[in-house]
Amino acid sequence: MVTNGPLITVGSRPIFRGVPGILMTLVVIMMSSWVVDVQEAHAIPAWARKYNADCAMCHYPTYPRLNSFGHQFRRAGYRTPVEFGKDQDITKIQNFLTGKVRAQVSYTDTESSIDRSQFTLNEASLMYGGAFSRNFSGFLKVGTFTGTGNTNFTGKLYGVFGSQDNFFTVRAVQMSMLYFEGFGGLGAPTLVSLNPIYSNQLTDQPGTSPLRHAFSTQQRGAEFAYVYGPGRFLVQVSNGLDQNGSGTNTVGDFDRRKDFLVAYEHILDEIASGFTLLYYNGTAYPANTTPGGGLNLDQRFAYERYGFNANKIFNLGGRVFLEIQGGYLRSSDRVPIQQTGGNIKGNAWYIEAQQYIPGPEVTFVQRYSVIDNNVPRENTTRKDYTVGAVTTIQNWLRLALEYTYTDNRATAYTNLPAGNFQHLALFEVQGAW
Repeated sequence: MVTNGPLITVGSRPIFRGVPGILMTLVVIMMSSWVVDVQEAHAIPAWARKYNADCAMCHYPTYPRLNSFGHQFRRAGYRTPVEFGKDQDITKIQNFLTGKVRAQVSYTDTESSIDRSQFTLNEASLMYGGAFSRNFSGFLKVGTFTGTGNTNFTGKLYGVFGSQDNFFTVRAVQMSMLYFEGFGGLGAPTLVSLNPIYSNQLTDQPGTSPLRHAFSTQQRGAEFAYVYGPGRFLVQVSNGLDQNGSGTNTVGDFDRRKDFLVAYEHILDEIASGFTLLYYNGTAYPANTTPGGGLNLDQRFAYERYGFNANKIFNLGGRVFLEIQGGYLRSSDRVPIQQTGGNIKGNAWYIEAQQYIPGPEVTFVQRYSVIDNNVPRENTTRKDYTVGAVTTIQNWLRLALEYTYTDNRATAYTNLPAGNFQHLALFEVQGAW
């Protein structure tokens, strides 16, 4: 069992330019990475060490995606069903500690801008997690990340009370409030890139809206959940986001109003089919332009997000599987009366297919997503077309190749100017130790 591990990502030129040379480069990189990294392999991740298990015990079709057992393991605070109500051995640090490094070489081609290629060390971090008593467990991730220049952390403390089929959980501190932690397509992604509808701002009204909400953003808060068999009902309370879209950078809680998320998720089978229903209610304030800065508490933007996500995995014979996955989000922003332009309505949806082929252990992925961040206005839509393939080597190491074409007519995405399209090809090597 592993967590999301180190990666090396090599971007290529878009498929419409220089295809043979770029593909040959990717093949050479893939082959060289296969030879070097496999020969140097000498360790397996912490929880696999603890249980002396193959990563497939918790992951499908490849890590970091989880199967049903993996989701149940995480729900229960990193403990198996037979460990409920039992003391934990915390003397073996190797059963709790994992390292992670991410490095990238990327190439992007965006209309009306200069093509860019660069190498970065995106992340170097340590993770320490697991159950440390009958009822409590925790997870701590500390690392440095390119783009922030800071040392960041993810910290979660779990309390688990009940039996293996019927229990309550409490989770608190700083964490991903839904995406990466959910089910039915809301867990860690199979591909390199994140799902656009959960990792991007979903509404926009130029010049007025401070809403930078995305479900992939970390926040500080608490979660209360009840688990019975395959179902889990949860309520989350968080500080929310500041005017820059951060859920962790604000010093102190300037806004005493909290954000709330209510969700129900259900596991349908042992592979990892399931669905999630969700509702999010939050508030945000624009920056104060008067001397002294801070938030403008006279103007409050209230917003809601509600929708569903579901996936179904079909056995096509033997160990060949087909997965169909999709989701829909409805956005509603209630703009203060002092602002012009009125309230904002947005829609976002996606559909994804995955095919897992045994033997070579390859998973092929195709995804199409649409985000309309202001339905009444024209030219507010972003569309992403993504294809890719992932293969796993020696359980803890994986290779991924991905291409995305983005057609953007919206204005809410600062990394991609409105009215532009973008080609992005990525090659990834990911592992955990």
